[in-house]
Amino acid sequence: MFKSYYLPADDAGKSAWLNNLATKLVTSLFPMMLLLFLGSGCSTMSVTPLTTGNAASYTQHEQKNGVAVGIHPITDKGEIKDMFKVNLLDKGLLPILVVAENQSASASFIIAKEKIVVLSETTGTTNTSQRKEVTSGTAGTAVGIAGAVLVGAGSLAAAPLLFAGLKMASNATVIQHNLADKEFYSRTLGPGEKAQGFVYFQFPKESPPSGNYHVVAEVKNSATGEATTFDFPVNLTLPQ
Repeated sequence: MFKSYYLPADDAGKSAWLNNLATKLVTSLFPMMLLLFLGSGCSTMSVTPLTTGNAASYTQHEQKNGVAVGIHPITDKGEIKDMFKVNLLDKGLLPILVVAENQSASASFIIAKEKIVVLSETTGTTNTSQRKEVTSGTAGTAVGIAGAVLVGAGSLAAAPLLFAGLKMASNATVIQHNLADKEFYSRTLGPGEKAQGFVYFQFPKESPPSGNYHVVAEVKNSATGEATTFDFPVNLTLPQ
């Protein structure tokens, strides 16, 4: 048996009847729509895997004492956005790719993240950044909460609003994961092993880098403690 619904004759009754129907539709259909949204991979940006060449394939590279290191500062906005899904330069970060290879047949080497620094040729100051929050899920969370409140109130506008908030928060999470996934981490390299990742040069957004810098990396022999220093002069002037 189907339940019958009768539309009231007066305007107030019609409005209450429509609101009640909207509440029932949203609350009954929302769980299924949410599952469809969460199950759809096309609605959220994805992480681009980091692929690198060997150290010698980069313009700036050097081989010393059984270790080869190559670097590649990225200053092109398009290349940065393709890699990280956001323009890091607008957030005050310049990514510098570092590739290190152990070319020794027997020795192991330690390359520590904190031993990779960027020095200003003019001031001699260091300004390498640990990865920071470059975008926040706060706005997306707020939109999502507003949508959830409206769902509770039975608004037909609630579901699209909530989905927009979920997508914003999801994208922010992906960007943060992208930065962490591609960051250079400290490693001990055995014979034939390779490490790669980005260090993030931090600068004031209102004062972008300009001029000559040095990317300096220290690699230490794990058995003898002997340190080998790699010094790469770079011009980090950003294109206009």
